[in-house]
Amino acid sequence: MLVSLSEGRINYMSEDLTKKLSGSDRDEILAVIKNLESYIRSSIDSLQTSVGGIDARLSRLEQRVEERLHDTRPIWHRVVADIAQLQASVERLEKGQGELRGHILDLSRAVRDVNRDQIVINDVARRFSSTSTRLTNVSIDSKSIATK
Repeated sequence: MLVSLSEGRINYMSEDLTKKLSGSDRDEILAVIKNLESYIRSSIDSLQTSVGGIDARLSRLEQRVEERLHDTRPIWHRVVADIAQLQASVERLEKGQGELRGHILDLSRAVRDVNRDQIVINDVARRFSSTSTRLTNVSIDSKSIATK
């Protein structure tokens, strides 16, 4: 039983319509089918050739990539080693920077203490100078009294 779709309806066909065809029509249909088969086979052959070419190109590309990986691996190993060395250097610098901050704080405290001591010394020196000036004035006054 053959089935055909026309205008959205399913038509069931009970007879083989090719039996009604004349012999020459059958031969034409068979020729068209053979031509179609030949076209499909040549298309498949063409696709296989194209896929074969693509596969060969892909293999060459994979080979190049692998060769370049061999060329660049030592560079990458060196880069990784350099990065590790830089990280260690940064850690040392950070540690040294922390130590310097501690020393700077100690120096700041020492400078503050020296400034305080200098203020005290200046104050004592002013008092001493003031006392010395008063003693000198008293001494001059006592000499002038004694000479009179």
